[in-house]
Amino acid sequence: MLFTGVLFFPLKKYIHFGNNYTQDKVKNKSHQLKILTYNIRYANNSKDLRALEQYIIDQDIDIAFFQEIYTRQWRSKETFLADRYNAVFDLVGISSKYPIINKQKIILPGNGYACSADIQTEKSIIRCLSIYLEPMFLNKNYFKIKKVDEAGSKTKIVAEKLTTGFKKHQVQIDLLTKYIQESPHPVIICGDFNSVPLSYEYFALKQDMQDVFELSGKGLGMTFYDYFYPIRIDYIFTSSQFLPLESFVNTKVNYSDHNPVTAVLEIEEN
Repeated sequence: MLFTGVLFFPLKKYIHFGNNYTQDKVKNKSHQLKILTYNIRYANNSKDLRALEQYIIDQDIDIAFFQEIYTRQWRSKETFLADRYNAVFDLVGISSKYPIINKQKIILPGNGYACSADIQTEKSIIRCLSIYLEPMFLNKNYFKIKKVDEAGSKTKIVAEKLTTGFKKHQVQIDLLTKYIQESPHPVIICGDFNSVPLSYEYFALKQDMQDVFELSGKGLGMTFYDYFYPIRIDYIFTSSQFLPLESFVNTKVNYSDHNPVTAVLEIEEN
């Protein structure tokens, strides 16, 4: 998993020092949602799953979005988040405190995965999408160059993989934007885009949406630390009906090679 586009500019897409909104703009504290997105990297250790489940309970997460999951983790009342409403398809899933009134697998070509769930909250229906875009299939060894004559061949391999992944992303995003643009409800899209800010993927999916971390983030926004430097490839975007109040990456939750992103949103009533 890696990136396309420029990495370090502008800074606010990677690090933030507080909320752009003052509390006098918060209209309805009773109509807020706490959400989480997390690529759990096929977490299959029962102890880790129980700990993650307890974390979601302790943090009072209203809606959780997952990527790189095993669907069998939801097939039994003895398994993950069994007491919630769940929409799970292939490698992606959405788990909600609130009833899911409609759910759908979104078929993407290649190795991309997505699903949608219409969720009935106390006062609104919202459409949620969990997205996992095509991985770039990069190996850390491609970046370990011990001899000068290795540089050319490894650079070529990386370039070819990024080009292939980018082409697949374009097709996958074209399909996803249809579900976003045609939604009759406010939208939250979360997931692992396998792309950094300022990439085509970032802006194509964002369009008229809001990058929640950019507006209300606290601390570093980096979500993936498995290479020589951390990068941001996991996102929470919302339509304009949401007011982002807070967002942060929890680096202490490490059941995966990613870290989860959490946000608090206020939503306007339908």
